[in-house]
Amino acid sequence: MNQNDNYLASLRHSCAHLLAAAVKDLYPGAHNAIGPSIENGFYQDFDMGKWSVSEADLPKIEKRMRELLKNWRPFKEKEVTVDQALKDFANNPYKIELIKDFAKEGKKITENNPGNFLDLCKGGHSRNPKEELKNFRLLSIAGAYWRGDEKKKMLTRIYGTLFSTKDELDKYLWQLEETKKRDHRKLGEKLELFTISEKVGQGLILWLPKGTIIKDELEKFAKKTEKDWGYHRVSTPVITKSGLYYTSGHLPYYKKDMYPSMKVDKNEEYYLKPMNCPHHHMIFAARSRSYKDLPLRLAEYGLCYRYEASGELFGLMRVRGMAQNDAHIYCTLDQAVDEFVAVMKLHEYYYKILDITEYHLELALRDPKNKKKYHGDEKMWDIAEKLMRKAVAKTNINMVEQVGNAAFYGPKIDFIVKSSIGREFAVSTNQIDMYMGQRFNLKYIDNKGVTQTPVIIHRAPLGSHERFIGFLIEHYNGAFPLWLSPVQVTILPVSVKQIEYSQKVGDTLNKAGLRVELDSENKTIGAKIRESTLQKNPYMVIIGDRELQLDKVSVRARDGKDLGMMNINQFITKLKSQIEKFL
Repeated sequence: MNQNDNYLASLRHSCAHLLAAAVKDLYPGAHNAIGPSIENGFYQDFDMGKWSVSEADLPKIEKRMRELLKNWRPFKEKEVTVDQALKDFANNPYKIELIKDFAKEGKKITENNPGNFLDLCKGGHSRNPKEELKNFRLLSIAGAYWRGDEKKKMLTRIYGTLFSTKDELDKYLWQLEETKKRDHRKLGEKLELFTISEKVGQGLILWLPKGTIIKDELEKFAKKTEKDWGYHRVSTPVITKSGLYYTSGHLPYYKKDMYPSMKVDKNEEYYLKPMNCPHHHMIFAARSRSYKDLPLRLAEYGLCYRYEASGELFGLMRVRGMAQNDAHIYCTLDQAVDEFVAVMKLHEYYYKILDITEYHLELALRDPKNKKKYHGDEKMWDIAEKLMRKAVAKTNINMVEQVGNAAFYGPKIDFIVKSSIGREFAVSTNQIDMYMGQRFNLKYIDNKGVTQTPVIIHRAPLGSHERFIGFLIEHYNGAFPLWLSPVQVTILPVSVKQIEYSQKVGDTLNKAGLRVELDSENKTIGAKIRESTLQKNPYMVIIGDRELQLDKVSVRARDGKDLGMMNINQFITKLKSQIEKFL
């Protein structure tokens, strides 16, 4: 976290105190619990006692916050004894519990009172609240168990946000509204892309015909691209003997994220595969390898299954079954940097085609205070980190570091992409792995006849299909580029008199390889245009008496632009040139 982030976090935390003061003032007997800053905002938890609040009450609470703020002074932390703190908060059971816990842990106890509101807090506050806390907004209300324990009382959590300037606040609120409009779950239903059935299972996606077209086109594009970039396609089963995952180390460490084992007989235990890596390692080990075989790039759209907690499942973004755009590159140590640079460039190629212009890297490192949860020795970790840093230095991609987020067998780099409305998504994980080659006893013979262990690069530029398509739905607001659109052209006859000619036009477009839908329902042309626009189909072909007589079509784009009348071959040429420009 940089200095500006720390400053903003302190302001947001201060605003949580202001929220607590307003709620306690408006609802006598309510108790405030905790109120931390979080990403893009803050929250405060309350035991509302005899009161209940809803989102309809937020404007009233906001108004009281602004009234109180006029008289607030700089926050000043004051250290107090345990006895004094227990006396000061005798009527608040949540503060009492915290004070006693702090005392057991030997932590110092501090209070602050910026404006007739005493609260318990360790610090990190505004020094000029009247000015610094004015650009806030309350957002929503949810339930939350005290200290995250479902056995304890359910509290009322009020969320808010705050920014340093009004312009930043307005931009964020606009983004929130756009995010609601672009919610991939709503658009997925409206555009008939995917569904989830409780009878099939939570987190297991059923792709509808239109969604399957997007999925297949994206996969076809990636397969062609990766063939051009020197990858060999492989295919592996979705179940595996447990021993493979003991070798990799995923068992027992990753077991809570895996589906339960399947007992085939007394001696054999199988698991649904949560990742493709061990299978690819077995393909590498299937025959002897020489340095002349390297780099060997094995790619697969592999189906994987992970038993994510039900509370964390979220549309396409967090699922239990996924198709991963996965690959593993087996190379020499001398080849590792160039291969990793090529992986970075492949990401950039994909993103350019998909109109993703903003992205950065996150380097995930070990937590130095908890090295026991990681495999491998210091030398392996140091080499992997240095190689990745050296590779990233050869690109122009910005990188930040995150301590504690490394994989259990090595550091990793995530691509974080930003959508057209500014939302960030982690879509791709990449690693230089010095560990798994040794675990699986993978070998090749170098140019001196000496047996060596290959370096393994893990990469998945498009991540899982499910998550990446969820991102694209929101990024494009459902208006996919022509090459990805499930329906590329909607044919709209003005009346039944043009149906036969419309069918002929549709057949011609279909034979040219375009995806076409004919709206032959007995509706007005205005209604048909509105429906096609709502479905976000790129082009509409409107056919009336004049088009029928001239053997032509009138073309309209989904943005409402009238492209005029043209013959069918001109239209086909226009569309194909657009598609070929990207592919």
